[in-house]
Amino acid sequence: MKNFFNQKKIDYYVLRITFIFFLIINFIYFYINLVENSDTNIYAFNELFVNYQAGFIRRGLLGEIAWQLNEIFFVEPRVFFSFLFLIIYFFQIILFFNLFKKFIVSRVFFIFIFFSPSLLLFHIYNPDLFFLKDAIIKLVFLLHAFIFYKFNVLKKNKSEYLKYLKFVIIPILFFVVLTHEYQVFSLSLHILISIGIAKNGKEIKEVILIYSPLLISILLVILFFGNQSQFENLSQILNIFNVELNPYLGGGLYSYVGGFYKWHFYYFSYQDFISLFLSFILSFLIFLILFQYLIEKKIIFFQSKHQKKYLLYFLPVLIPIILTSDHGRNLAFLSFYLVTFFSILKINILEFKKEINLILKNLFKKYAVFIFIFFYVFLWKLDQVAGFRLEGKPNGIFKSSLFAEFVKLIKFIYSYIDLNIIDLPEIKL
Repeated sequence: MKNFFNQKKIDYYVLRITFIFFLIINFIYFYINLVENSDTNIYAFNELFVNYQAGFIRRGLLGEIAWQLNEIFFVEPRVFFSFLFLIIYFFQIILFFNLFKKFIVSRVFFIFIFFSPSLLLFHIYNPDLFFLKDAIIKLVFLLHAFIFYKFNVLKKNKSEYLKYLKFVIIPILFFVVLTHEYQVFSLSLHILISIGIAKNGKEIKEVILIYSPLLISILLVILFFGNQSQFENLSQILNIFNVELNPYLGGGLYSYVGGFYKWHFYYFSYQDFISLFLSFILSFLIFLILFQYLIEKKIIFFQSKHQKKYLLYFLPVLIPIILTSDHGRNLAFLSFYLVTFFSILKINILEFKKEINLILKNLFKKYAVFIFIFFYVFLWKLDQVAGFRLEGKPNGIFKSSLFAEFVKLIKFIYSYIDLNIIDLPEIKL
């Protein structure tokens, strides 16, 4: 009994320390972007400025909000975007912890999920992507999963879930589609969550009908995809913020096809393929195999028989992978969706603990697992292009990841105290 209470106390501290760590590290990158005038002349930050001042265009909603706040209330875009993304990442952390804290019964499994370079830490290991709009899409997916799990799984209140789906999730999705068209490709995964309440084909049709208003936002994105004239006008308008827009905004689908050909047939090499293949294994396939194993062992269960063919719902998400070169970003999407989907499944905690204990009782398996977790957490990271050597420049995936962030954290704390609180001893190198 004493050991049981000790275990619970350790689990409590592991949860709290992990939670605080994620809050602190996200706050530090927020602070750097906001206060220290770091270089934000990068794609992800500039993308936020796309607005409707040159006509209605895809991805323009968030930028239009920032423009109006600047025009009416004189809010600096950097300030608005910095606080917005801090809030987004904080809520991501809160929702993620609420969905996955049940896995603390196995600390190894818990660490594997929480410290994966493809999940909550992806934008930390790629600080240039701190302002990536993908964060909004991931947050909405987490929110949907949390609402489903709370009302349909824990409270078994189907009608309450449907109410939140109709009046919270669908309106949010409508506006997120107008913020970034990537949301269109992942709508199938929201449907995958929702059919967890369906017992037959008729109920599936009712669920799909609830999503039908989103056809309007999808149509708007298709009709106002963007053209060269809008790109040029908007680029001129945004000169006041020293923003350089991505040319793809004006080139439409043809630019994406051209870019795909250039990056994958002109620059792509054997080493790029190896890096991409290993990134796919470590970011997506490893989670797929792990959770599929738990399904076959009858440790986790689908909410509905209609969710069993869940991989079919991932097919639309593959479309951006085909058309773009930032494969790491797309793999982070895939793994985030997959892991979040598995979080809403029913789990037999006792059987899960038994299975973990059975594996760890084998001395060879136990140390093999520990060695792999150490490698997985500290010795690789999923960067934006998944190790793709842009224009022949080396860009491998096997780099210091979490350890490097600890070093950065210590340096940041030292510099902050030295500049803002007290003079610390000078370090001469």
